[in-house]
Parts: sequence; C-alpha cells; structure tokens
Amino acid sequence: MLSLSPAQKRLKYMGCIVIAVVFVLASRLWYLQIVKGSVYEALSLGNRVRVIPVTAPRGKILDRSGIPLASNRLAFCVSVVPQDVRDREGTIAWLSQVLEMTPESIEQKLSSPRRPFEPIRIKQDVSPDAVVAIGERRTEFPGVIIEEIPCRNYTLGDIASHVIGYTREIDADELKAFRDEGYKLGDQIGKVGIEKAFESYLRGTDGGEQVEVNSLSQPIRVLGSVSPVPGHDVMLTIDSKLQMAAEKALEAKLEELSKSKDTSRAKAGVVIALDPGTGEILAMASKPSYDPNMFVGELTSKDLEFLESSPSPQPNRAIGHTYPPGSTFKVITALSALELGKIDLATRFFCSGRDSASGKACWTVEYGRGHGSLDIINGISESCNIVFYELGRRVGIDDLAETARMFGLGASTGIVMFPKDQAGLVPDREWKVRNFEGYDRTWYATETLDVAIGQGALLVTPLQLANVYSAIASRGTLRRPTIVKYVLDPDGRPVEVFQSTVVRKIPISERSWEILEEGLVSVTTKGTARGAFEGFPLEVAGKTGTAQNPQGPSHAWFACYAPAKEPEIVVLVMIEHASSGAQHAAPVARQVLEEYFGISYEESE
Repeated sequence: MLSLSPAQKRLKYMGCIVIAVVFVLASRLWYLQIVKGSVYEALSLGNRVRVIPVTAPRGKILDRSGIPLASNRLAFCVSVVPQDVRDREGTIAWLSQVLEMTPESIEQKLSSPRRPFEPIRIKQDVSPDAVVAIGERRTEFPGVIIEEIPCRNYTLGDIASHVIGYTREIDADELKAFRDEGYKLGDQIGKVGIEKAFESYLRGTDGGEQVEVNSLSQPIRVLGSVSPVPGHDVMLTIDSKLQMAAEKALEAKLEELSKSKDTSRAKAGVVIALDPGTGEILAMASKPSYDPNMFVGELTSKDLEFLESSPSPQPNRAIGHTYPPGSTFKVITALSALELGKIDLATRFFCSGRDSASGKACWTVEYGRGHGSLDIINGISESCNIVFYELGRRVGIDDLAETARMFGLGASTGIVMFPKDQAGLVPDREWKVRNFEGYDRTWYATETLDVAIGQGALLVTPLQLANVYSAIASRGTLRRPTIVKYVLDPDGRPVEVFQSTVVRKIPISERSWEILEEGLVSVTTKGTARGAFEGFPLEVAGKTGTAQNPQGPSHAWFACYAPAKEPEIVVLVMIEHASSGAQHAAPVARQVLEEYFGISYEESE
C-alpha cells in the first residue's frame, strides 16, 4: 500500500475541509432558497415595496340647498415607518420639536399595534414650515415621511357647529369597538352631531398604492393602486342663510345683555326654526358655539382654555339641556281646561296680583297691581299667573300631565342626533312616589299650580317646546322633527330619504284651537309681546315666558308661528338668565321671521 507523502496528506485534508464547507454552504443555500425562500422574499419586498394606504375623502355635509357646511381639503400629514427608523430615540426627540408634540405621545403612537411596514400617522394637518423642516433632514431621519391626506374643512366656521359636530382621531376605546369595521390607528371618526350620528355613511372606503421605495422610504414609482371610495354626502334640512341670521341675532342680543349689570350672566341661548308642515328643522343655533376646525389638528392650550370656559361652548343646548318652560307652557294648561270643559269664553277670572287661595303672586305684583277681570283670551295675552293657577286647580295634575305628554313632553322627540336629545320631565303623583320617600312622596296642591305656569319640577328641552308649538300651528299634528333630508351616494343619487313622521294626532276640538290661537295672536298685538312686534306686517301667534330657576336670573323664552292663519314657520328663542322673554327673547324671534319672510327693517316699522 502506497503511503502518502506529508504534502499529499495536507492536500487531502484540505480537500475534505473544502468539501465540508461547500456542503455546509450548499445546505444553507438550500435552506434559505427552498425552505425559507418565500419568507425572505417577502422580507425583501417589504424593504423595497410598500403598500401605502390612501385615505378616502369623507362625505360632505350640505345644507338644504346643497351649500357645503363640511367638506374636505388636502393637508400634510407626518407619518413614520418604525422598521425604517435607525435612531428611534433621536427621531422621536427631533419630531417632538418640529411637530410641537410631547415625546410620550409620539412614542405611544409608534408602539401601537400595526401591520409590518405600515406608516403610522403621527400628526395631521401640519404646517408648511414643519413640512420644509422635515424635508431638509429626511436623509438624517429615514422612516419619516410626508403624506397628503384629505382633512375636514368646516366652511362656515362656528355656524351650525352643534348640528354638524366634528371629527377627531379615533381613540383606543373606539378602535377596540370598531376594529372589525375596518378602522385603524390614525383614522378620523365623528365624535358628535351629524358627523357622529351619520358616521357609517360619511366615512368612505380607503384605497391603497403599492409603491417601490428607496432606502429613505421615499416612493420611487407606483406599482399598482386601488382607488379610495368617497363617503356619502348628508343633506340637512338646515337653511344656512336662516341659520346665520338666527346666530347673528342671538349673538347680538347676548352681547347687548352682557353690558347690563342685571343681565350680565346671560351668556348662552338657543334659537330653533322649523317647518310645522314637515317637521323639518330650518335652523338650530346654540350659543356659545365653537369652530369645529379647531379639532382638525392638535388642540392648542388656547383652544383647551376656551372649551373649558363657562358656560361651556360644547353642549347643544337645543337638545342637551333642560329648563323650566315658564309661561310658554300655559298653552298646555289652557287646552287642558278647554277640552275638559272646565272653562269657556264666558268664564271670567279676577287678578288682584295674588291668588287668594294659595297666596301665590302674579308677575304684576312687583308693579303693585293686578290684571283685574279677564277671560281666557286676556289671560293668555297678558300671561296672567292668577288665571292659570285657577286653571291648574280645575284641571288637576293628572290631566295636566297627560296633556303635556300628548304633546311629546317628558320623552325624546326622536330626532336623529348625537348625543341623543334629553327626555325632560313631566312631574305627577306617580313620579313623586317613585323618586321620594316618606312625606316627600305626597303631591301637594301648590305643586299643581307651579306646573300650570311652567314651573316646579317641569323640565323641557328647547326642541321639545318648539315641537309643541309646531303641533299647535298644525292644529294637533305632532311630528318627529327631522334635521336630515337625504343621504346621497358619491354620484349624487339619494340612497336614503328622511320623510316626516307623524307621531300622533292630538285630539283637540277645533273650537279650542281657535280660542288658543286668538289668545296667542293677542300676545303679539295687545299683550306681553306687542312691543317686540309693533309694526310687523304679518300676523304672528306667540307666547312669552320668563322662567324662574334656582341658579340665578330667570330664563327668557318666546315661542311663535307665522303667519297665524297659514303657518309656514315656528320660531323658538330661549336665553339663559336674560330675565324677560318679552323684552329679550321676542325681538330675536322677530329678526328670524324677518329673514325668513324677506321683510326689511323699514318695512316692519
């Protein structure tokens, strides 16, 4: 057997090593290409090819004539692809300065669950200065990108803000609740108003682009795309011109009241206008208001201070607050007495300034007088408490409460809004038994008298009371008020139509309607509101109210419809702490009627 030389042995040994190395490399190559090939191919593509979501434009919110109240505009958005960030801590610190955000808030966004290589939106609607600053240093901070996305644009500022509402970035609780509906981090979602109530319609379907990117995550070319589907438009019943007139009149009155020591607390109010024939809301103003555009970007400290001020600008007082209605409720008391046959036009009352049985006062007592002898027409016209104390006694709380509920008080109006409207309260014996204990459960005669003039525990929303007067204007047709006419698809075709719904026909005799209407017309021609409507060319049926409340000066109310014989519009005005409905609420209603009927100030003088 031939022996190998030392050189041959070394060569053989080296050959074995080479073969072993080649085998290992081949095995590894086989494993990487065959076994794990698809995995690493996906990772390679993930670094080179990205799917960038394309946000769908949100549907517009339109007034009844198609005028946009909420639309969209393109805005810059700063996003981050976490996998591409080389220096996470440094990138967060830099973005914190450029975007004026806390590092903690940026870190929280970056740490949220996400799909691989999906851009995470850090801040929307950023300033051009921030965009330039990021662009100048994009090579130093890879993974930070600028996107253009549609952002909400509220075209009339604070006009109808409580009706429209606003959108904000989806929060953690909402994301958890709506994840199955396709929502993801950074999406905008309606928070209140129509934006919230019609979120499912307004929200579109996002698209996406498959793009090739460079090492800085900057797009090089588009490889494929799926177009986004815009959201549906929502057309309201609101008349933007009448809405602006209502807000202007209310704001001017609040400014006037703020200058007087006696009414300096009058800083909030409501104006509602609706069509009694359809139940459509033509205007709904709540003051103070806010500009929903402030919610599009990050809220500043000044914004937060304003939103936390008192009275708060955020609640929609037309549906979200309840108040004692005061003398505007006397229409319910009058109809109860007339329908039960407790009184007729021949019935006389005498007002000396105080109710002889209870000692309760009429509003005239502060002037040292009474109304003297009155019938029901005069009682309505002069808003005499003594007349209505007597009517309350004759009717009783059970029948009075039943009539109030027939007109929709004590329950939601059914309007589609968010938050839902308050139910208010119609107190009666059963209510006291349910909510009080011991002797406090007893219903006292004086409580009936309080309810008869719209006081006591009785509470209504302004919209409920406007709906009461709408039912009166239509001679007993109680409708569910509506604020949306149509939902329109992206091509402008109606996909849902909102029509008037009759809740009930209130069984009141024609004679009672005639007597009530005569009294209400007398209010604006001879009674408590004659000063506010002097020279007005149309016949207006209305009722003033000054409602006492334990928090300060009385609330001022005025509710009316016009023309009295063929009503086209109902207007309700409520001003918190304004003391006098006749002096302060009625003039605002007149201005709204002037706008609606196209009556100039000179014509009505």
